[in-house]
Amino acid sequence: MIEMKQVQKHFGSLHVLKGVDLHVRPGEVVVIIGPSGSGKSTLLRTINYLEPIEKGEIWVDGTPVHQHKDLRQVRSKVGMVFQQFNLFPHLNALQNVVLAPTLVLKKSREEADEKGRALLTKVGLEQKAEAYPGQLSGGQQQRVAIARALAMDPKIMLFDEATSALDPELVGEVLAVMRQLASDGMTMVVVTHEMGFAREAADRVVFMDEGVIMEEGAPDDIFSNPQNPRTKQFLRRVLEK
Repeated sequence: MIEMKQVQKHFGSLHVLKGVDLHVRPGEVVVIIGPSGSGKSTLLRTINYLEPIEKGEIWVDGTPVHQHKDLRQVRSKVGMVFQQFNLFPHLNALQNVVLAPTLVLKKSREEADEKGRALLTKVGLEQKAEAYPGQLSGGQQQRVAIARALAMDPKIMLFDEATSALDPELVGEVLAVMRQLASDGMTMVVVTHEMGFAREAADRVVFMDEGVIMEEGAPDDIFSNPQNPRTKQFLRRVLEK
């Protein structure tokens, strides 16, 4: 579903991605962990070309993203959820969810509303369809953002530290939705600091540092028996908190 070959990215003189190879199979949940500044979020943003690359190849569902062609088609296949919720404050939850399907997919308002209400139910917010973002908690807003991404019927979902802006007691409700998506078979690439989620929901955990993938493997292998000394050091520090 996703294939990245020798992907390189600079921000000025800063070499952020240093020849990254990553492959994601259909239905696989890949969780990327690592210290801040390791290139995790940048890697995620190159998948749908929100960040252009200088070298390498990126293929999404057979489409060569690196050739700058059919980016709208690629992005229609890829849903993305960011740290910030980015909801339109003047639209209620349902209106936020149905806006893109009516404008981009040209769905009728009736069809979009029916799908939107079903998605709000899926994320546990069926009673909040008429509520505006300012009336919702951070966790509820992020769940609306997930429903909004799902409304475009993506084949892939990307999560860029989707819980990092939330109060600790609200993190669980968003992770529960993500776990449900994983169990439903959605192809997912998740950048997160939530090690419990990585251990429980991932098919494969990728550890990044200094712009390269240091180690990857099954969650039990990465967390119980990491091979790279840098992975061991990172996990020891994180899990001791």
